[in-house]
Amino acid sequence: MKRLIVNADDLGYDPEIDRGILEAHTHGLVTSATAMVETPFAADALRAAPGTLGVGLHVVVDPRADRAEAEAALLRQLARFEALRGAPPTHLDSHKHAHASGAVLDAFVAVAAARGLPVRAIDDRMRAELRARGVATPDRFLGDAALRPAWTAERLIAVLATIGEGVTEIMSHPGHAPSHARTSFGVEREEELRALCDARARAVVQRVRIRLCGYADAWAHARGAPPRG
Repeated sequence: MKRLIVNADDLGYDPEIDRGILEAHTHGLVTSATAMVETPFAADALRAAPGTLGVGLHVVVDPRADRAEAEAALLRQLARFEALRGAPPTHLDSHKHAHASGAVLDAFVAVAAARGLPVRAIDDRMRAELRARGVATPDRFLGDAALRPAWTAERLIAVLATIGEGVTEIMSHPGHAPSHARTSFGVEREEELRALCDARARAVVQRVRIRLCGYADAWAHARGAPPRG
């Protein structure tokens, strides 16, 4: 079966970004989000996120941190997430892929393996390393934040038609133009929001029989339960 997680990064970063993420869930393809928890907007964002939206932790950590520093940051942000959400995150990823390698990845593996949390892998090398160390991760990852925007409607429609068997994650950055966060990635978020809510994209999902799901449901078939949403 073709299972697709459409994850919106940066929940909690800015109220207008948060509003766009929730719109992309309600009216579009977004099934999952990852939240920053050490911002002034995190509490409201996690409170507003409905139960139908899987929410993971978008860890903010220096990619140059040593393992002890990275693990301390991860555990602190996990505790904050659980206090705000009242539940563990569905999975882990990081701001600007800080966990892609080295000591930060080691810290993610240690915490994720101990807690049974999946982790985003951005390439085959990282996927193999996570799985070799007992951490679940999707079979494929699609998304490139260096593109501005990563997803136009046309690009998203084209890639949806190529989704194969197994579990695929699409990383996205929908939102409205930020009201507080200082970022040059603003107008692009609105373009991604439009793409994710485009009726033509939904039609492709139905035509090629993709099952939209969150991280919590991605491997449900292996446990004998049907995926939700």
